[in-house]
Amino acid sequence: MDTQAIKIHKLSNGMTLLVEEIKEVSSGAFVFLVPAGAARDPQNRGGTAGVLSEHLFRGAGDRDNRMLNDKLDSLGLQRHNSVSSIHSGFSGALIGDNILETIEIYADILRRPNLTAEHFQPCRGLALQSLESLEDDPRQKISLLIKEKYLPYPFGRPMPGKKEDLQALTLEEVKTHWEDSFAPDGTILAVAGKVDFDQIRDLVEKNFGSWQGKKPEELSQGECRQQLYHQQNDGAQVHISLMYPSVHVCNDSYYKALAAVGVLSGGMGSRLFTEVREKRGLCYAVGAHHTITGPYGAVQCYAGSSPEQAQEALNVMTTELIKLKDGITKDELERAKVGLRASLIMQGESTAARASACAGDYYHLGRVRSLEEIETAIKSLSVEDVIEYVKAHPAEKFTIATIGPKELKI
Repeated sequence: MDTQAIKIHKLSNGMTLLVEEIKEVSSGAFVFLVPAGAARDPQNRGGTAGVLSEHLFRGAGDRDNRMLNDKLDSLGLQRHNSVSSIHSGFSGALIGDNILETIEIYADILRRPNLTAEHFQPCRGLALQSLESLEDDPRQKISLLIKEKYLPYPFGRPMPGKKEDLQALTLEEVKTHWEDSFAPDGTILAVAGKVDFDQIRDLVEKNFGSWQGKKPEELSQGECRQQLYHQQNDGAQVHISLMYPSVHVCNDSYYKALAAVGVLSGGMGSRLFTEVREKRGLCYAVGAHHTITGPYGAVQCYAGSSPEQAQEALNVMTTELIKLKDGITKDELERAKVGLRASLIMQGESTAARASACAGDYYHLGRVRSLEEIETAIKSLSVEDVIEYVKAHPAEKFTIATIGPKELKI
């Protein structure tokens, strides 16, 4: 893609605008990151951010629920809302020519939501249904569970919340949470695609420049935990997840960490797939990925197995993680680098992915990395670099969570 340098505009109220103009595309994409994630949910009201995220789109400004959503549909908007530990995210992709009008509507959604009693119960009901659906999606359930057990409070609080918290949640509590947590200071808007920086800057100043609110408090940081946790389930499968510390994206060794994980889980030739699944047939799915939550970097692994083979699957998986420090081959590293570069290329060809990457980079780094910078860092990695990193950051201090008929051991 023919991209221009990222242009950054800081509003006087603390909101940040990032724009990447991509000349040859017809689409545009945007991402709002508002510092109102699950970690900031009120005490004993887990899931509040998720309910609010849904409720915001049930009418805003002078549009009711039907009018608002009909208008967004007429603009061709493909929208997505999400809640992470740190942020409530609101993103969309559409024809670039319609992005200015869409951002103007989102000013109403974020700043002037109706939050009526009529729509509160349906929004809370959807949150409860989403929570209950995890029983049919154990892989997602254990992904949330391992983060809750590994990360210090409040960073590990699960986005769906708890059933008893959602059942007790009131409309007034949702309104108070919006008033307390939706603020310009710390909010990021990233836009990429067929857009004009000057037009977007002027529009954002007009629609968000007068936005006021409380500056979000810093979240207290603690130590990640090392423990073994089991959740009883008499099903025919065992779901295993583990996490252990890794470096943050701010760290100079970040790309080495990504390459190391790529050797472990970068395709059908990777170590975990080969040793756990192909050679021994111990599981139907196995993999690992690097993850960032706030200030914490970690490697997160998953395996799905049978009750009879689950213990051996866990044993082999942890053995392969630990063995990585003993050495890797040049071929393994090259496969990992190809996988990382392929992901980078696909990101570069999607305006939605670029907007998301810009917003994430700015939050974590205070700047935006170019695709060229990332590719150069990946290409320069050597076997010696990765081994040096793994020896300095060995796989240890595991937190392990399992869901199944019996508890496993390390």
